[in-house]
Amino acid sequence: MLRRLLPGGRFKYVVIAVFLFLCLVFQMTPSLKASLGVNPQTPVQGRPHYLYRSRFRFDPDLEYERHISTALDQLAQNATSEGPGDPLNTIWQIYLARELSAAERPDDSVQLQQKNPEWKYQVSDSLRNSSQSDPRLSRLSQLVSSHWAEDFVTNTLSSIPDLASLYHSYPRNVQRGDLLRYLILWYYGGYYADMDVFPAQPIKSCPSLQNSIFTPDDPDVSLVVGIELDEPFASPETMRQWHWDRTYGFNQYTFFAPRRFSPILREVIVRVLAHTKRHIDESNFLLGVRYNEKTTREVTGPTVFTDSILDVLTDSLPGTHRLITKSIKADAGVGSLDHSATNSHMQRVTWAPFHGIKAPLCTPGSEARLGKEFGGLCVLPIKAWGSGQRHSGSDAFGNPEACVNHRFSGTWKKGKEKE
Repeated sequence: MLRRLLPGGRFKYVVIAVFLFLCLVFQMTPSLKASLGVNPQTPVQGRPHYLYRSRFRFDPDLEYERHISTALDQLAQNATSEGPGDPLNTIWQIYLARELSAAERPDDSVQLQQKNPEWKYQVSDSLRNSSQSDPRLSRLSQLVSSHWAEDFVTNTLSSIPDLASLYHSYPRNVQRGDLLRYLILWYYGGYYADMDVFPAQPIKSCPSLQNSIFTPDDPDVSLVVGIELDEPFASPETMRQWHWDRTYGFNQYTFFAPRRFSPILREVIVRVLAHTKRHIDESNFLLGVRYNEKTTREVTGPTVFTDSILDVLTDSLPGTHRLITKSIKADAGVGSLDHSATNSHMQRVTWAPFHGIKAPLCTPGSEARLGKEFGGLCVLPIKAWGSGQRHSGSDAFGNPEACVNHRFSGTWKKGKEKE
């Protein structure tokens, strides 16, 4: 039919144009490649990347970071002296865009609450009182709103230098939401989940958590994180296809702080504030402060989250610790840790110990070297909180080890931010 409608040689040009268009779409759309079964693990390269360095960690303002860290320590001491605080079996979720009606609360959020009846949602007194007087608000009042966040940042945490001004400087809720989750779980403890996280199992039924955190011996751990990306051998071509800046990373769309005032989260907060200040200082006066995807990840998102964790471990553990020795061993022939001036290796923790783990890898706080503290860390395998992806050894959403399923809506990346 098309051939008859297009006279002369136009038909072949149409065919060529359609073919070129499909090639372009196939080249530029990683999700299409995934749906067609293209394996993101190929091609690979021989040398892995177990260590990346953010541009924000070159010549950082260490004096400013110490100033922030000291203020956080003092705030924690003051809060602890006032009492133990609220129970830690608390689920936190953030929705800053606008007030939702009860019917608008996402089903994933409702199911997370319903599947964990022994956990509570922490809300401000005004919202809690409103929900008690009006049952229609019960679905709404469990979310951290912009009003609650404003009071938390400007009043509860008012002693933290520059916090309020830097929080208000962000152009989007995604940056504010990133900082808020760190602040909330540092100050209160508890379990955080993005609004597009589906609870495949109740929190305390999660196999990885049962085998690491919810045990009778009360493990010495202040932070539990999962793995989102674990492809250290990915080639530059694969990274371009999947829009990756790095080949590894912990997720921060859900994480758990079994104790208040985790030293690891303290360092995350310090770096987020320091990176934000530096980004503002280095921004063009005429164009203003701008955030693209990569900058957001490095200033407030999973990149600064991951780097902070690895650096805190490096700073806190003795040089003979298994995480450091495994990192050095994995660097043989790679050279990421080579110190040319001394012809030796830097003693630090890289991604290597966490690559391909099949069970929780926990490092108790008691293993810190003398004079250091990090509060203890547990890293869950990717199947626990990172199922449903076509990379990193992830499995299907329905695998028995999957505890949550993240839908990766990422609406902020397309300029259609909701949270």
